[in-house]
Amino acid sequence: MSGPSASDVAIRIERILRAPPTRVFRAFLEPELMRQWIAPDDLDVDRVVVDPRVDGAIEVWHSRHGESTGKFEGRFVRIDPPRELVYRWAFVGTEPEKGEYFDTLVTVRLRPWGDGRTQVVVVHERLAELRRGAPHIVERIVPGWENCLDKLERAVLDGPAGRS
Repeated sequence: MSGPSASDVAIRIERILRAPPTRVFRAFLEPELMRQWIAPDDLDVDRVVVDPRVDGAIEVWHSRHGESTGKFEGRFVRIDPPRELVYRWAFVGTEPEKGEYFDTLVTVRLRPWGDGRTQVVVVHERLAELRRGAPHIVERIVPGWENCLDKLERAVLDGPAGRS
């Protein structure tokens, strides 16, 4: 990881993955691939819905030990294959009617990095409201992204995108 800590209002994480940008980009939009990596190891991904177009929805339901922990949801702001993906990303608690909703912004930039590898840069910002309302989640964002990017690399190497 490089960049600010999770206590700041934005984080930036860089990683080199052993897969070309087209495979990595697809893994951000294909539900079956996303199920393999889109949540940290302590969460199970129960369901993923993706409408891969600008203003299309993305929803990821998750649980821990069979108990729902809420979902992530958002809308795509920009889709520029295979270079950039920008989406609103909200953390929705198990009781959103009680106001457990925190809207953030994620920008993913991909660039070829020689020998079929990809530099992935994730910028997760607009975290101030989340930090005020759910600081325990903010403290887990950096390790969560790190864990997810580890799983992402395995998904693009082992999954359908890796065999294309």
